[in-house]
Amino acid sequence: MTVVRRAIRLERKVEIGYRDLAEARSSRTIWPIALTHFDRARVVVGWCELREDFRHFRADRIASVTLLDGRYPRRRPALLREWRATLRPGNTAARN
Repeated sequence: MTVVRRAIRLERKVEIGYRDLAEARSSRTIWPIALTHFDRARVVVGWCELREDFRHFRADRIASVTLLDGRYPRRRPALLREWRATLRPGNTAARN
């Protein structure tokens, strides 16, 4: 998670290798904005370019992380506000 923390500080994109619940592997470019805990899992919160939405990625399912040269197109505080708005009760746009 050292690379993810660095990307968050620098507002830089990362490419992750990820395994889902069914062990299917994918590669995603994300804009990591926070590290947090949900239940017993450490989670990376980020904007997923593939899904064009905020997503939560379990740290234990991230197989690889590469720091990219590209910066986020928007500032991290604005992205955090947008993400938090998706978590409000009654917001049907929230997805995990």
